[in-house]
Amino acid sequence: MPAMGGPDSAPTVLVVGPHAAIAGARTAGVRLFERSPPVHGVLLGPCEVTLAGRRVRSEGAVALPAGVRHAIVAFGAPYAGVAYLDARRYGFEDVQRLAAKWQGFVPGRDDLREALGDALAPPQRRVDERLLRALEAIDAEGLSVADAAARAGLSESRMTHLTTETLGAPPRVWRAWFKLQRAIREAALGTANLTQAAHRAGFSDSAHLTRTSKQLLGVRPAEMLPQVVHVLGPP
Repeated sequence: MPAMGGPDSAPTVLVVGPHAAIAGARTAGVRLFERSPPVHGVLLGPCEVTLAGRRVRSEGAVALPAGVRHAIVAFGAPYAGVAYLDARRYGFEDVQRLAAKWQGFVPGRDDLREALGDALAPPQRRVDERLLRALEAIDAEGLSVADAAARAGLSESRMTHLTTETLGAPPRVWRAWFKLQRAIREAALGTANLTQAAHRAGFSDSAHLTRTSKQLLGVRPAEMLPQVVHVLGPP
């Protein structure tokens, strides 16, 4: 979502790295939304959100746990930013530490690439290797949850329990997330329009892609397409 630069020229920016992405865009005219992604988040900039049934007001950065439905009630500045942090790498305590470190970050003024550099530092959290293999098979090969679980030596019910308990969302939501990321990535890189990207990622049509994007990210997929993309490696 958020942006960098002056009010007349600030592009929508996306900075991506291993297991992390930080986006920036203007808040003016942005429709407020509710969403429930399977990854952790840090909302950057003055804002008010509803989270797990309570209102949270933040002047800097607020940590959002994976799988918990939340809604942005109001933005308090022309720009805002959001960091998406993969729960396979980050425990929520890591995300809270990053949010505390980012309290002085000002979207629209500060460089998102510096924030992503901070995000690449936390150590890899310990997650059941079978679960990681199963999710990787879903992401890389488009396997069904049942087939991925069987390949990793898990029953489908056991995998569902482990994924939900460990990572905050069931494997079917992770499968939808992987497909959504693939579609947005293709469209962002200019290799396909959104309709083509939807089909290539495994959605039945562009309407299915839009429904998934609104459910997981709270916005239409076109609103996620950045004008500038920075890809960073680990420090």
